[in-house]
Amino acid sequence: MTWLRLSPLEWSDLRRALGIYATATFLRGNYMILMLACWMIAALSTLRDLHGLLRHETLTEALSHTNVFYVILVVMVVQSVLQLHTNNQISGSQAPSIPGLALAEARAASIVASVIILGLAGLMRLLPVPFHDALFFILFNAIPSTVQWYAPPREQSGKKRVAILLFGVALMVGQFALVLVSDATYWMLTRPAVLTIPASIILFMALIGSILSLPNRLYGSKPLAPAAHETGQSLPAETTHSSRARPPTQRSLTPYQLRQMLLAPVTPVTFRTDILVSLFLIPVTLSVFAMIEAFLAHRSFSSAWVKSVGTGCVMLVIGDKWLLDRQHWPLLLVTGRFGSRLEFVRAVFRAKLSRMLIITPIRVLTLVVPYAVLKPLLPATAIFEALDLIVLVGGMTLCSALPFVIMRAPPKSVVFAFNLAPLLLIQMCSPFLLSVRYAAYLAMTALVLGLLSYCFAPYRLSRSDWPYENE
Repeated sequence: MTWLRLSPLEWSDLRRALGIYATATFLRGNYMILMLACWMIAALSTLRDLHGLLRHETLTEALSHTNVFYVILVVMVVQSVLQLHTNNQISGSQAPSIPGLALAEARAASIVASVIILGLAGLMRLLPVPFHDALFFILFNAIPSTVQWYAPPREQSGKKRVAILLFGVALMVGQFALVLVSDATYWMLTRPAVLTIPASIILFMALIGSILSLPNRLYGSKPLAPAAHETGQSLPAETTHSSRARPPTQRSLTPYQLRQMLLAPVTPVTFRTDILVSLFLIPVTLSVFAMIEAFLAHRSFSSAWVKSVGTGCVMLVIGDKWLLDRQHWPLLLVTGRFGSRLEFVRAVFRAKLSRMLIITPIRVLTLVVPYAVLKPLLPATAIFEALDLIVLVGGMTLCSALPFVIMRAPPKSVVFAFNLAPLLLIQMCSPFLLSVRYAAYLAMTALVLGLLSYCFAPYRLSRSDWPYENE
């Protein structure tokens, strides 16, 4: 009923916020649209295949012959697109001074998210699947987005923030674990209405409530330290000048950390930490999910671990956005430690290559060695698969720079798509899915394209713009 009590000004703000979704501004400023379009095509292809299989197979058999992961991914990416748009709308320095801006954007996003979720559920109804089951399936897989939307209020206590954070992490881990279970999709799509309708109402209300907490992001940030005018004290001129002028590279960093600072704006990890994370990231993560699936799907731990090897392949390249996060480049360039713009970009590429040559073999071995033991594989086959994965990951990672070789000034959506493409290609082209010969051909192709990018992309990047904020 609160929607009916909006003032005329609030209705006007809401119509304006909704209208932006139908303009070129929404498409041009959202670099995830292209990736969403690619995943949507894959999801529609999956639904079409399922629709054809259901003519002569049961739902259980049809689901075993297709991969509904693309449908799940679309559910998540759609919410990420909306989050990126709303964050762009309220990210300006003048945004807090505009009354009703954040609330109007939150209300508009909640309406668009609701329409999209209902549309996806209606699309799945064509399988045919009961609408209440399809809606529950969509909303359940939107749990990570619900957690990401939520912004705690400023006055909330620290203990409550931690409790909510842990609860959200538990929800995301549980959702992701169930996605890995082979029978989970069938279970969600065949529940009685007496269970799915109340669950869908709860999940829908949680999602809308999380989206409507968006204004807390705009007005809930606390300063890290009191300002001079609040304390009544003035800072020494020398201190003020040095704190503003001292670049982040002036700290006592190791050479390895300094190279890693080129790749991301956050404080880089040490060499030892990087090695330890690489050693335990894949085996520990896959072991946890294998135990969950072995418990829920009543299968052996070894078979569950082998089945989850595709997820392990994704972890070889996950979180790799070294050409997307470039807002720290200008600040590092002015330190003078890296020479000219061209020399600076080449230093970035060298840092990426050096880290990749150290980290990638470690992560590949932590994936292939347990897989070879549990499968089991012949030693020669395991060696070929490990070499193939190392070359494939290295080539695809360097291929992230291909847009700068092909295009003069590639849009951020294209760069974003090339940076996320390895997440899909590593599963489609891995030696675990293809024969060793075809996987080797694809790996060599990726390596050649990656080397071309490594040689020619730095020059084009050095001549492009490096803004401090979003591109």
